Amino acid sequence: MRVTTGTAISGEVVLDDPSLTDGTDILAVTREREEEARLSPEELVELEAGIAEADRDKMISGEEFFARLRRYE
Repeated sequence: MRVTTGTAISGEVVLDDPSLTDGTDILAVTREREEEARLSPEELVELEAGIAEADRDKMISGEEFFARLRRYE
C-alpha cells in the first residue's frame, strides 16, 4: 500500500503517480468536508495516539488497515 495524491477532472481522478498500473485498486478520500467532523473525547485520544504512532514509524500494514475498516461495514 502506498499513498499518492490526485485531482478530479471531469469526473475522473487523475493521480500524480504515473507508475500505478491499469487495474490497480484505489481508495479515494477527499479533503473537502460537507460538515465538521465531531469526535468524542475517546475518539480524539485514539486519533492522537495513532498520529503519535505514525510519527514514531509504528504503522500497520495495508492489509491490517483494511481488515480493521471492514469491522465498520
